[in-house]
Amino acid sequence: MDILDRIAHLIRSHNLFVENDRIVVAVSGGADSMALLHILAGITLPLELIAVYVDHGLRPQETPHERNIIAGICRTLNIIFKVRAVNVQKIMAKEKKSLEEAARILRYRALEEVRQQHDARYIAVGHTADDQVEEFFIRLLRGSSSRGLSGMKTKRDRIVRPLLFENKASLVTFLTDRGLPWCLDSSNMDHHFLRNRVRLHLLPLLEKEFNPSLRKTILQHMDILAEEDNYLDRQAASIFNQCVELSEMSVENDRRPQLVVKNEFFRAVHPAIQRRIIEKSCWRMGVRPTYEQICAIIECIRSGRNGSELHLENGVRAEKSPLGLRFARPLPGDLLRGSAPPAASISQFIPGPGTYAVTGTGKELVVKEISAADTKEKSPGELRLDLARISFPLLLRSCRAGERFHPCGGPGSKKISRYLNERKIPAKERAAWPVVLSEDKIIALVGLQLDHNFRILRSTSRVLSLCWQDRKS
Repeated sequence: MDILDRIAHLIRSHNLFVENDRIVVAVSGGADSMALLHILAGITLPLELIAVYVDHGLRPQETPHERNIIAGICRTLNIIFKVRAVNVQKIMAKEKKSLEEAARILRYRALEEVRQQHDARYIAVGHTADDQVEEFFIRLLRGSSSRGLSGMKTKRDRIVRPLLFENKASLVTFLTDRGLPWCLDSSNMDHHFLRNRVRLHLLPLLEKEFNPSLRKTILQHMDILAEEDNYLDRQAASIFNQCVELSEMSVENDRRPQLVVKNEFFRAVHPAIQRRIIEKSCWRMGVRPTYEQICAIIECIRSGRNGSELHLENGVRAEKSPLGLRFARPLPGDLLRGSAPPAASISQFIPGPGTYAVTGTGKELVVKEISAADTKEKSPGELRLDLARISFPLLLRSCRAGERFHPCGGPGSKKISRYLNERKIPAKERAAWPVVLSEDKIIALVGLQLDHNFRILRSTSRVLSLCWQDRKS
């Protein structure tokens, strides 16, 4: 089976694409991405391709040549070609990122913008089996969990990796046999980058001195880790409701979600499952836990004194009791550890459609599903979004300093504070303006604007309406 047949088989067996899908293809000019472009254009499955070259502004001497090579190939293949320039140095300074991380973030932002602009279904990238092995060692050196060591997936959200089971040598052979050009990126030899040191030094040393079949061994190990991680996740999900009790706490007509991890059931569970149960519990309470916090929570359940507390982000407290560990969000008047709450601070879970009064605001949020065919004019303060792109429970909370979102229809992300200022929202309201989150992603600024990633598309079949309005007596 030649490489075209192998990739076509992978695409069908893993349901990566279907006939006539519109796909954004990330093309740097290197052998991997050039092979990806030619393979997707040459397989029997008809696809509509959009090639995108992201100029990071780091190699001005090489960039024009790469762009010209790709443009020529796209003309020959009758493929749309787009170029996007990004400012890596700016984000490095602004967000305190490494050069590699800043380039990666901006590259995927640019690719996602093109995908949305052209209503494409997926972004195809040229990661190979060799990249997978390199990623394993990079994550191992950085202390990743078994989930991280299980590696990249052939499909994750909008990112698709059709070449993940091919090695670089097979792609170079594919191009060479057909007389197809590709470019050499000088930065791939820069020893300042960890990935290059892993590829150029660590892997050759391990293969020479320890195991000539190292890459094959690592890939097999990653497959095992991925299967085991998937199994443990399913096991944790199956017993979550036995170990955890979800409820609401009501004080002076204010209802707040709370969650109790029950001692009796939790202590009998294997530690690998315990960690996943605690992680999921924290997510339910709007907290993204660190490894150290997960360990501290488990230790508190095992041996903590009754009445002892753990303070987590967003004002969430975990308090030990004879029955277990109770997670609760702060009530009005509660002080967050180390600071006073902002004026009219909001934090409220939205478990599903319904009407939710928001204490201290005189407002309510009406959440309901409507038909995608409903052409009725939107009410003042109403936003409509693609229901398939979110998952309940949602979190309604005050925005935080420095947070960003991508205004629907806008060219890119923007600080929420700047957007509110542009909308002439009074300063005293800006600091606590409510946003809605699905998991950890901002989907809307209530009553004002939804995030571009959750807008309604032609393919949308289910619509969620969020209406921010004065509370009805």
